[in-house]
Amino acid sequence: MSFEDAVDKALEDFGKLSPFVAASKSGTDFKNGKFVVKFFNRTFLISHPDGEVEEVGGEEGYPKWLRVLLMHYLSQADGTAVADKWIAYRQLPGGNFFEQRFLNMSINPLTKAFGDDIEGFKRGCLALGGEPITRTGDAGFRFRALPKIPMACILYLGDEEVQPAVNVLLDAASFAYLPTEDLSLLGAHLNSMQRYRTQK
Repeated sequence: MSFEDAVDKALEDFGKLSPFVAASKSGTDFKNGKFVVKFFNRTFLISHPDGEVEEVGGEEGYPKWLRVLLMHYLSQADGTAVADKWIAYRQLPGGNFFEQRFLNMSINPLTKAFGDDIEGFKRGCLALGGEPITRTGDAGFRFRALPKIPMACILYLGDEEVQPAVNVLLDAASFAYLPTEDLSLLGAHLNSMQRYRTQK
């Protein structure tokens, strides 16, 4: 399926939504004909039924895939409670099929960027709206990627015997809100924290 076809299909499903029901299930608000959706540290408005997207107070723009992802989130949300249980991407339905893509888009670049830079990692995570968590690892942060999709990013510093590593975890109920392939894009978005690594 081409990207244009994906947009058309997403628009078709999105246009059929009952907005206030979808808002309730997805943990969003629906005001003045637009869904208000928190995405990491940013807020987007998605008009219904045409699916036009704008960012509240934003000037940096957004990747074209985000429009489809936000429509998918609102269309697929079924109101399932957050599981409060972390799982690896490969544990999602069909996760094995997309796991290498997830590694290439998310974990490997993050490990390369922050494997020996814990302070840069902390700055980047905080800049994306992350909150520190206590967990195995040298530093860990919890993100609200979307209202019902928590994520975690954990840094393990290396030493003379062990290579550094980054792990990205998702809530076990995430697949109730986005297709597994779309969830890999949330992991990829974490790479945007690299722009903040040197900022004080």
